[in-house]
Amino acid sequence: MRRDLIPNLLLVVLSLLLIVPPAYAQKKLHIVSVAYDPHANPTESVRFTVTVRNNDSTSEFAEVDVTLTNLDTERESTLTPVLTTSSNIPAGGTATLSRSYTIAAGIYTVSFPLYDGNGAKADQINGKFPLHIGTETESIRVFPEAIHLGSLPPGRMMHPMPITVSWNFYRFNRMRLDVPFSIRIYTDNAARYRGVPGAIEKTATGGLVSMDGRHVIPLKVWSLNFGPDIQETGWDAALAGPPPVDEDDFWIGPPLLEDRRSFGSAAWVRVPDLAEMTANPLSWRRLIGQEPHDTRFASDSNVTGDFTLRSPFTFYLATETGPTAVEGQYAATLIVELWSP
Repeated sequence: MRRDLIPNLLLVVLSLLLIVPPAYAQKKLHIVSVAYDPHANPTESVRFTVTVRNNDSTSEFAEVDVTLTNLDTERESTLTPVLTTSSNIPAGGTATLSRSYTIAAGIYTVSFPLYDGNGAKADQINGKFPLHIGTETESIRVFPEAIHLGSLPPGRMMHPMPITVSWNFYRFNRMRLDVPFSIRIYTDNAARYRGVPGAIEKTATGGLVSMDGRHVIPLKVWSLNFGPDIQETGWDAALAGPPPVDEDDFWIGPPLLEDRRSFGSAAWVRVPDLAEMTANPLSWRRLIGQEPHDTRFASDSNVTGDFTLRSPFTFYLATETGPTAVEGQYAATLIVELWSP
């Protein structure tokens, strides 16, 4: 390259840098805050309140289109009439736009696009919580209601038939916030299990109990909420279904350093018995649910704290008959319960 061309090249690069507007340029119109009740009945109206600031040196007109997207139909709609300022917002000032609407039953995401007087989009905020419109209800149904596992072979076995759970739950409190709920699974073997006479320690009562009440074969359960994480294991459960029971990574947990395993990350988890459960939800086995105030389920990407699966969802059962398993006939009362405080 000729030396006399270098300064010209540098000048061109500098001029391009000067033409590009700074990324931190302040918007003329800016949404300061939005507010709405996240739950309502179809006969009630929902009030949306939006505060807009004018950062321009002249007064500005503002329009906010409250936009809903139905999660079931994926249909987008704008509530009318749209929110507008009665007069222009003065320079450096703020204005509050508010209106109530009656909305059809459904679950919606909410967005608030902001437009100026020329119809140009100036800003947008997405609602932090989904909007639930419905009638209070709670119901649950399981199919099939009776399961025959057949003869259990030695080792691990997954029952090939999925168990389908159909559910419906919609309740909110006086603060218009979600009422927590869980669908939990457990066995109720109080009338079946007696244990081995003279044993120093009784085994856990959750699982299949022999007809004489002395022996137990543990039950394990899997649903999509139990993983596994495709990034961790390479198994796409949403596409391929239940992970294989003959692989320790899923049955026991993924390996860690020093030949140890992460038992808390196992995909297949044990079904507890009612006698083992306490008031602490950590002792339960929850298939789905919602708990906005539980930090294990609430995060920046999941602020509603839900770990639900759409109705209907399925789960699978599996057993492991080890070298100490005793031959005989086994049975259990398996409970799938919708629980809410």
